[in-house]
Amino acid sequence: MSTNFDLIVIGAGPAGSAAAFTAAQEGISVLLLEEHAEIGIPVVCAEALSRSTIEGYIEIKPEWISHELSGSILRGPIGETLRIEYPHVGWVLNRKVFDKALASMAQAHGAVIKRLTKAIGIEENKVIVNEDGIQKTYSFKFLIGADGVASNVGKWMGIDTRLALHEIMVCAQYVISNITLDPYYATLMIDEEYTPGGYAWIFPKSRNAANIGLGISPMKAKKSARHLLDQWVKTEFAHGFIKKKIFGGVPAKILKQFSGKNFFLVGDAARFADPLSGAGIANGIKSGVLAGRNAVLWLKGKKHYFEAEMKKEILNEIKFHERVRNIYMKLSNNEYSEIFKIGKKFFNGEKIDDINTHLLVKHLLLSSPRLLRIGFNLLF
Repeated sequence: MSTNFDLIVIGAGPAGSAAAFTAAQEGISVLLLEEHAEIGIPVVCAEALSRSTIEGYIEIKPEWISHELSGSILRGPIGETLRIEYPHVGWVLNRKVFDKALASMAQAHGAVIKRLTKAIGIEENKVIVNEDGIQKTYSFKFLIGADGVASNVGKWMGIDTRLALHEIMVCAQYVISNITLDPYYATLMIDEEYTPGGYAWIFPKSRNAANIGLGISPMKAKKSARHLLDQWVKTEFAHGFIKKKIFGGVPAKILKQFSGKNFFLVGDAARFADPLSGAGIANGIKSGVLAGRNAVLWLKGKKHYFEAEMKKEILNEIKFHERVRNIYMKLSNNEYSEIFKIGKKFFNGEKIDDINTHLLVKHLLLSSPRLLRIGFNLLF
């Protein structure tokens, strides 16, 4: 097998596989490197995906889905609930199946996949890898880094990808069975006691199992994410059976640079996770598709538009959500309760087919003098 490729993609998560699949369709030689023995394992993700965020990029197939969602239930700090009817809003995926399927799509179009192959360095146009215990090198003309939140590719290419405490959300999640829930509604909870600077979630995988977790800001939390999750689970899901425990971090930082002369960063490696919700699957796929498409343009000697497309498709929304997060971090349970009261009037129990975040945030701020004072800089 040749060791020379037009494009090397490091990381076979959704972002990397989307990039490899998109580029391979154009007939260029693609190598997709994955450090784990099996793509999609381990799962370090809440697995929820909104339909609107991925529309036009990929069609989600039924076999990739654990459960389809028809809305959400929001819970506040003093027992408030707000039920939002949003038919076909999205899905809770089966990431083990989903990730493998995306990589298989790339392979079907000619991409070469190497598992148990960990990139350990880059020298000029060569990736140095540890491939099943043996050191090897593969040459590239263009490189895409999709190696997640702990990305080394960005660092090797001269980009500062470090995260300060205020630029990360610390997450803990359990897969819990033997519980009873409405499988068509995701539940989101905000409460300073359990979710300081973040929120908690219940994402149904069936009628009696769900991904249950929380993300917190280490700047505001006095206890660990694991401790807070244990407290919540003990209180609310005492009879549940914990099948799996997952711990990790989600970036909440926008990089000043995510591309260079002959490389792009995508997904969490580029810090494209939503800084407000922590959602990363959709932006991973979108950035991967755009990176694959623009890498092909570069390889064919044409002008690429990666930065401009990223700004339009992802960065403008991320920057807005970063400003909203800065407001959210300053709120107390009293403000959360006030938001719930305003939210009930805003949604008014009607079915919706879209949530305009900009409009919703402005409505919340303009409806409350206290919130407006906190969020004045966001609006003006």
